[in-house]
Amino acid sequence: MSDWVKKIEAEAKGLLAEAEEELTVLEGVDTIDPLAEQDEDTPTSD
Repeated sequence: MSDWVKKIEAEAKGLLAEAEEELTVLEGVDTIDPLAEQDEDTPTSD
């Protein structure tokens, strides 16, 4: 293979690794669902 193809493949593998790392980090974060129904007892942040 030519040198530039190897460079592109290496860059793609690096980007995939970064994306997988971000997803792993985000999976551990508690998120707030803005569309979830709120309980009457739960105060709002208005």
